Amino acid sequence: MVTVQKGIILDEPSVVAFNEAKGKKSFLAVGDDAKLMLGKTPESIVASQPLSDGVIADFDHAETMIKEFFKKAIPTSKYRKPKVVVCVPFGATPVEKRAIQQAIKAAGASAVGLLDEPMAAALGANLPVLQPKGSMVVDIGGGTTEIAVVALGGITNATSLKTGGNHFDEALIRVIKKNLGLHIGGATAEKIKLELGSALDPGRSVSLKSLMISGIGSTNGLPKSANITQKDSYAAFRTLIDNIESGVRSVLERTPPDLASDVFDDGITLTGGGSLLHGLDEELTQRLNIRVFVAENPKYSVAHGAAYAVQMGKKFVHAIEYNP
Repeated sequence: MVTVQKGIILDEPSVVAFNEAKGKKSFLAVGDDAKLMLGKTPESIVASQPLSDGVIADFDHAETMIKEFFKKAIPTSKYRKPKVVVCVPFGATPVEKRAIQQAIKAAGASAVGLLDEPMAAALGANLPVLQPKGSMVVDIGGGTTEIAVVALGGITNATSLKTGGNHFDEALIRVIKKNLGLHIGGATAEKIKLELGSALDPGRSVSLKSLMISGIGSTNGLPKSANITQKDSYAAFRTLIDNIESGVRSVLERTPPDLASDVFDDGITLTGGGSLLHGLDEELTQRLNIRVFVAENPKYSVAHGAAYAVQMGKKFVHAIEYNP
């Protein structure tokens, strides 16, 4: 969450936990505290991720989560209703947009504006979005990858892929179960991604990193450990990287020649936490034959871009949608 004056004041995962007893549900934890409970809860506790692929999957849980985040970020929100700008995946349907607005208003906001994620990412990466030249951004978030060419304050061509950091984790879980006969949880998958994850073919490397992990044996259901190498993580990620490459090519094919020429000259900017996957910029540069580089502080590009859009006022008011 961002305020114009203070910058980032809250950075926590979209997770909320509830205590269920005698048919009644009561709030238990949100954000980092709730994430620690995922996959480890007894029957009386439910840990939920109410957002799926960038949109709301569970309205009631999302409303509670947002309300609790308001309390953390703005302790005085009980007495004043904040105005909110939230970023949404490109191509989100009117129904999905209205659900987001309704959940945030129900949580206590006075007004909710919607901003396309790729535009926010481009703004946060300091790309010249208002100039008559094309800039390309690839924002790899938790649930989606937003790919867009922007110019003159608008999106000229874009696509949203169901490929993000969460899908990288899920791919690791599947590959490790198939190759090593080991069932692991999301926390272990995320650890592997951070420590061993690479977009580069490890076959070119002389020495391979490895990591000892633990989980449940898929054959006998008993605790088991195994050694995983970078080859396993590369095998899991390769198809997802192929998807991102195909998405970039698809957007470029639909882009007017003059704007595509600008992209070729200036390169492609990666944003989002997924852009931090080791070697992703290098791998995409080689595949596309266009310079690909990671933005400065890419994890917060979308959040900073949303704040910049608000600060720009009338120059950018057309990009913020209040009535989808």
